[in-house]
Amino acid sequence: MRVYLKIMALTVLVSIALGVIGAVILVNMALQGLPDHQKLANYQPAVSSVIYSSDGRQIGLFARQNRSYIPIEQVPDHVIGAFMAAEDKDFYSHSGVDLMGVGRAVLFNISNLGERRMQGASTITQQVAENVLLLDDARGSTLDKILSKVREALVSIRIEEVLTKDQIMEIYVNQIFLGFRSYGVQAAAQTYFGKDVRDLTIAQAAYLGALPKGPNNYNPLRRMDRAVGRRNWVIERMKENGFITAQQAAAAQAEPLTVNPNPRGSWTDPEAGEFVEEVRRDLIRRFGKDAPYSRGFIIRSTVDLDKQKYAREALSASLNRLDPRRTRGFTGAVGMMNVTGDWPARLAKARYWRPDPRAVFAIVLDDAQYFGLTNGSKVPIPEADKDWALRSGKPLVDGGLVWLGRRDDGTFQLQRHQGIQGALVSIDVQTGSVIAMAGGMDVEDSGFNRATQAKRQPGSSFKPIIYAAALEQGLTPETKISDERIRGGGWSPENADRRFYGVMTLRQALVMSRNTVTVRIARRVGMRRVADYARRFGVYDDLPNDLTMALGAGETTVLRLTSAFAVFPNGGRYIPPVFYDRLQDPRGRTVWRSDRRSCPACDSELNLDAGPPQIDPWGVQVVSPRTAWEMTGILRDVVLKGTGRGVDFGRPVAGKTGTTSDYKDAWFVGFSPSIATGVYVGYDLPRTIYQGASGGPVAGPIFRQYMMKAHEGRPVEDFNASPEVKREIEAEERMNILAELQTNPAGAAATLAQMRSGRTDAPRVDTRPGSSIVIDDTPTPRPSSAPKTAPKTAPAATPAPAPTAAPKAEKEG
Repeated sequence: MRVYLKIMALTVLVSIALGVIGAVILVNMALQGLPDHQKLANYQPAVSSVIYSSDGRQIGLFARQNRSYIPIEQVPDHVIGAFMAAEDKDFYSHSGVDLMGVGRAVLFNISNLGERRMQGASTITQQVAENVLLLDDARGSTLDKILSKVREALVSIRIEEVLTKDQIMEIYVNQIFLGFRSYGVQAAAQTYFGKDVRDLTIAQAAYLGALPKGPNNYNPLRRMDRAVGRRNWVIERMKENGFITAQQAAAAQAEPLTVNPNPRGSWTDPEAGEFVEEVRRDLIRRFGKDAPYSRGFIIRSTVDLDKQKYAREALSASLNRLDPRRTRGFTGAVGMMNVTGDWPARLAKARYWRPDPRAVFAIVLDDAQYFGLTNGSKVPIPEADKDWALRSGKPLVDGGLVWLGRRDDGTFQLQRHQGIQGALVSIDVQTGSVIAMAGGMDVEDSGFNRATQAKRQPGSSFKPIIYAAALEQGLTPETKISDERIRGGGWSPENADRRFYGVMTLRQALVMSRNTVTVRIARRVGMRRVADYARRFGVYDDLPNDLTMALGAGETTVLRLTSAFAVFPNGGRYIPPVFYDRLQDPRGRTVWRSDRRSCPACDSELNLDAGPPQIDPWGVQVVSPRTAWEMTGILRDVVLKGTGRGVDFGRPVAGKTGTTSDYKDAWFVGFSPSIATGVYVGYDLPRTIYQGASGGPVAGPIFRQYMMKAHEGRPVEDFNASPEVKREIEAEERMNILAELQTNPAGAAATLAQMRSGRTDAPRVDTRPGSSIVIDDTPTPRPSSAPKTAPKTAPAATPAPAPTAAPKAEKEG
């Protein structure tokens, strides 16, 4: 008996020794390659970025994982209590590993061996270690899994040394997977209940707290009984651990589980698709390609959804009038073909009308997953094409014959409709904020935004940049310029009406959009200087040194030209266009903002007698305030009595039409005192819209309809000269009076009395030196070689007088 006891004691001692040795070996093995727990101190999960309109409505989400970051101080206590009750009730008291919990789990598992699911004992800290630092450790053999658990415990102890409990809990509630592609409690609250985590009830919080063990096990759409049972169990644990009262628990358990999961990855409001995409591109340019999907930005875009709706309506209405046969959506396969055997040979022999010279013929293959080409190769069908065809009621099926177009990246997509297209951009002139943008009739389907991506010739709508450069170089609106035919030099531009009016003022020339005058002005200013001003205005980066560019032969976008026109009502200051005006990190700290205007008086004490504080303007001064004011007046005349007469809608508005050769592109770009708007109309593959399709009747109605709606409910604003410009003009008038006193004292006295009375109805005579300049390169007729004889007396020939406005039948240049 004693021998038996000795053997038993020795066996126990050896077992203990072997256990200790094994534990030491396991710990040493676990310590090898242990991750750096310090990484958690600066841990930033990949958080979705959310985009809002200017009035706070959500219009988009950038996400690879549906995760919305929320600071721990904004998470309600009952939500934290729900997760503690379900996962780790002693979280705030243990040091990373709950030894008592481990003991309870061991006893439970031994007593229920083979009968029930094994119970774990991982603390919240251990789950953070596993989900953040030890993602791949638990894979492999049984030994690997044991080592993973040891590492998990060791890392958890170290985490508790460098982070506070609240910091660990913050990582946990933002990292944990809760089903339906939702990571973190904020994303889960929005997915399951459509509300912010701060608005969750106790019952709803308890349901989320039940999910970490296995979201699919408690899917309310398939296992409602299980979901309610697990939720009620969490509520009971919350009561037992003192997180809620018995009355709260009873009320929560009686609450029905009303869940309508709405899983979302990246999404976009269809009304603001162009904006969301432009914001995404800009974030990538500024912060890197992963920034929109991982930085958790809170983005306040500049889009005004009401004006965005007006822009789409105005563009669609006019384009549909121009192209009444337009078809929307995918029209279906043009034919069907057997996909077995030698389909490439049969496809190559098929003959169908080609909608576009560059279109590629293809067949749908492999359960509508691939396009087959005539050379036998296969290319994947973009998901956007599948969605487009499905929305159009004509889903892609094997054997369908379709036409494909090439995208900018060289890949293929279903051929889009080649009807008339257009774009509209609207900008706040004082901040550069793009408030509305319509990129075409099919921008949602094609992904091609004509407002920012289509480069087209602006035609005569580029002329105001040249005239502004001329005013900066000393010419004035009253400078006289010849409108006769230009001869010599190998190029003789024509006016649109094939007529010439002799000498006219600079103002009249722009109002009537005279090509010959514009070329003479560009030649006098110099094309290098014109190119410099075009760059300052943001229209072109590098305009060629070619006189044809003076008539708008270079290519630009609607966005760039509209931003250039915004310079005039903004006192000559250029502000780059922006699609979002504020960027915040997940904690609400401002990372970037666009509005750089200062307001020194905004921080002073309220004084009702002093009036509202004045916000200092900002932007790059590209032309003087005087030039900007004079250009505004000239462009106002374009609308009142020139080529843009059709856009007037009873409010002060200025602008310029534009038409390219063969009527391929039609433009109108204009502005009120607060909003600049540009419109372009044309085919994606340039061709004549129709004979006589100039900017006024084609693009003008779109501008007019949008601007009327955009200004509804706003007070009427007028164009006002800045104090600086007023002082400059008044000083010139005083000098004029002093000069007039020498020759016409009575007239000078009358002018002075008018100035003192504040009247401005009488015409002002511009006596600046530039007003006396006459630009006329018309060659003088050579003297006749015939014998000199005394001519009969006859009246001298004079050129036709320049009209003050273009006749109605005239087309603009």
